Amino acid sequence: MMKWFAIVSVLILLIVSVRFRKFALSVTMLLVFCGLMVWVYQEYEAHQVRNRILPPELRLENVSFAPLNNDYEMTGRIFNGSEKHPLNGLQLKLSVKECNDHEELNCIIFYETEEYVYIMVPPRQARDFKKVITLYSNQAIKGRLVWNYSIVYADSH
Repeated sequence: MMKWFAIVSVLILLIVSVRFRKFALSVTMLLVFCGLMVWVYQEYEAHQVRNRILPPELRLENVSFAPLNNDYEMTGRIFNGSEKHPLNGLQLKLSVKECNDHEELNCIIFYETEEYVYIMVPPRQARDFKKVITLYSNQAIKGRLVWNYSIVYADSH
């Protein structure tokens, strides 16, 4: 009941009082400006987190993809080559090609995705990782699969 009284009072003041309209407009503009500044700062922080460690500073080794029921298990080792920033995770771009012969000339890309790997790697150290990859494709695989991967970005807090 009290909320409705406050809402009606504000509406009446907006209609009747010119000074209150100016005050309400000033407060609204101030709140919009503050909200915009908070949003810009959050975007800046997210950008900074992703640019502390550049993809060339990371190295993936011994990466393999093994069938696991209807999925695939990606395993390997991540080296963090940064001098001072710990790695908290990385975004990988994966593409899967089906090849009918031993050369990669007759290959068809039938699946592409981006996967995030949550992992903590201190500076100048390495950690093993494991990630389950689900291929959301009903295509029957007839040839051999060729996996390609690349690092899109790395997170460091």
